[in-house]
Amino acid sequence: MDKKPKKDRRRGSRRNRKAKGGQKKVEQEILLQPSEKKFTATLPPLPVKKVVEPKEECVMCKKPITLIANALTHPQGGYCHFDCVLASLTEKEHLKENQTISYIGRGMFAIAEKDSEGSYTFIKRIEWESPESFAAMKKYVEEMKA
Repeated sequence: MDKKPKKDRRRGSRRNRKAKGGQKKVEQEILLQPSEKKFTATLPPLPVKKVVEPKEECVMCKKPITLIANALTHPQGGYCHFDCVLASLTEKEHLKENQTISYIGRGMFAIAEKDSEGSYTFIKRIEWESPESFAAMKKYVEEMKA
């Protein structure tokens, strides 16, 4: 009576057979997939929208605005370059040596002061664009996409 204990019988060739069979199936699927399945597009590709730059002129420097998305609306109407606005604010505000003007988003600028440790604090906020004109500018740029 040469019976092996149950544990030894279970570990035998069954486990190896399953692994070998599984590998064969995977290899067969890999070999068959490229020849059997071919992808064909059923939907036409979506058109890519391009921004058509309008022929706007800067109210401050009278030069053409090449990128309308980088421009800001002027409080008296029209559009102006970001750099022109920054230069204008730097002239109007009397800045100390450790102060700079920074754009903080949504048409707002701020005077930032650098302390001895290297961190910045906002001294003053300057609203250049109102929320309504900012939204109107954003809508205008979106409408320019063709």
